[in-house]
Amino acid sequence: MPLLRLHRVPTTVTGRRPSPSQQAGGCRCGLVVLVALLISAAGCSHEQNSYDGVRTIEKAVHPLLPGATHSQRFGNDRPTRKIEPAQAAPMLAYDLPPGWIEVPLTKMRRLNLRIAGDADAECFLTVIPGGGSLRANIDRWCGQMDQPHLSDQQLDRLPTITLLEREGVLFQLDGTFTDNFASKTVPDARMIVYLLPLGDSTLFLKATGPRTLLMEQADSISAFASSIRLEGPQAPAPMIQDATIRWQVPQDWSVDSARPMREVTFIVGDEARCWITVLPGDGGGPLANANRWLKELSLDPIDEQQLSQLPTESMLGGRAIVLEGTGPYSSMGSLPEQDWTMIGLILNLEDRAVFVKMVGPGAEIEEARSKLNQLVLSLEVAP
Repeated sequence: MPLLRLHRVPTTVTGRRPSPSQQAGGCRCGLVVLVALLISAAGCSHEQNSYDGVRTIEKAVHPLLPGATHSQRFGNDRPTRKIEPAQAAPMLAYDLPPGWIEVPLTKMRRLNLRIAGDADAECFLTVIPGGGSLRANIDRWCGQMDQPHLSDQQLDRLPTITLLEREGVLFQLDGTFTDNFASKTVPDARMIVYLLPLGDSTLFLKATGPRTLLMEQADSISAFASSIRLEGPQAPAPMIQDATIRWQVPQDWSVDSARPMREVTFIVGDEARCWITVLPGDGGGPLANANRWLKELSLDPIDEQQLSQLPTESMLGGRAIVLEGTGPYSSMGSLPEQDWTMIGLILNLEDRAVFVKMVGPGAEIEEARSKLNQLVLSLEVAP
């Protein structure tokens, strides 16, 4: 039986190895610029509003670090500096369908909309380095919809679409949609995904929601996808750099390759991984994130009262909630890893949420507890 231990423990974060990158051909200069901008753009927040006209999304470029030392680039120190003004570049624009609502962007989502204003119906655009193979993505989406995987023949017969003047793949499936990030389930749902290779990255335009609503909005979804385009170049607005989290890498740990939505990922053992995530605002709230992590271990959810009884640890000048559990670990539709242990810390600061999470075989996690504690104590907000 899965075990949930609620006691004071150090925190750690665990990562899964990425699936192989799908191959893709070259792309136009404007699209190359778009990919670089979208991947590195920082998330922003604004009030929800409905618009009938054209919306243009401005981009921010992640800073390079010329002159950084070898230790700063690959070792224990994470440097920061002021971001230089970006050069003029094409801007991403689209036509907002009537009744659709913009919602705040995230680090992953460069477009983020509610279809017809329905809280259970969303449409968003992401660009991910590599992005995984077509098979890996389709299998994951089938898992989110509680449907069996497609056969090789069905995969080969997926229709093609045109997005940003390039050819991609269209995937559509009905079923019961489970959103692990929001701990939400939508019965009798429909998922529509436009998948477009862009050089070394992959663009995903994904719509999910009640099936009847997405059927009614089918023409609007298609028109919205067709309206996405590059405009410009235009002069970018001034950019403000947020404070950055710094850390010290524990001895015998090494830094893994970059992952979407993570500040850093550490290789803890043969299979165990630990990572740090920073999200704007409350990051979805401590309870929703705690229950999402418990669901990854097939453990029962908790309520606000149980959350308040969890132990805490000192982190970044505050008290981080500590959640620990053991069970069959599965994330983002992956096959479960039996008897894995998770230790996770959740801390809400004034303007952001910080998460430290370590996952892996129980023996590796036990061995890494003290190193996790060292990592947590070393965290600081850079000026």
